[in-house]
Amino acid sequence: MWQRISAVFFRGLVTLLPLLVTIWILMFMFNFLDGILGPLFNMIFGRPMPGAGIIGIIVLIFLVGYFASYIIGAKLFNWGELFLSHVPIVKSIYSSVKQVNDVLFLHKGAGEFRRACLVEYPRKGIYTVGFITSDAASEIESKAKEKLINIFIANTPTPATGFLIVVPAKDVILLDMKMDEAFRYVISGGVLKPAEVEELRKNG
Repeated sequence: MWQRISAVFFRGLVTLLPLLVTIWILMFMFNFLDGILGPLFNMIFGRPMPGAGIIGIIVLIFLVGYFASYIIGAKLFNWGELFLSHVPIVKSIYSSVKQVNDVLFLHKGAGEFRRACLVEYPRKGIYTVGFITSDAASEIESKAKEKLINIFIANTPTPATGFLIVVPAKDVILLDMKMDEAFRYVISGGVLKPAEVEELRKNG
């Protein structure tokens, strides 16, 4: 009897888990977005106004998009980015996020990431999709006494964050997929497979 009850409970859990996770993610996003401007609206109106922060964020995004579409607005944004590029700590975070954002959504700056690749990380036998950024610093190569490559490992599902690994050139496997396709592959956790990969699999 207990086995049957456990089986039914487990079946219910498996059935509800995707829905519960979806609700949790939506609640997290709601609370996060609402919390950005929500306190401001609460202060203005003198009482809690759930959802007002999200509406404010949506309006703000449209206003920024409209403003950035015109010459004066574009110049101001360029000046703002120039200012951020000279602020310590902020410049490294902002430039990295903007770089990935441009590759994903604007298809610009893909040359900053030279090519998608595979590396055996975090251990032998496990492969991770990475993005070649440049050759390693000369001091690092001289100390390691071999050719090394800087590779950016993007996090899933937030590729704007990640970390750098330095890998021997001989251990880097180059991929033929386009940069934006490789980023989408990482973002989706492997669900969105690049067309080239599918063709190679079918023809191979």
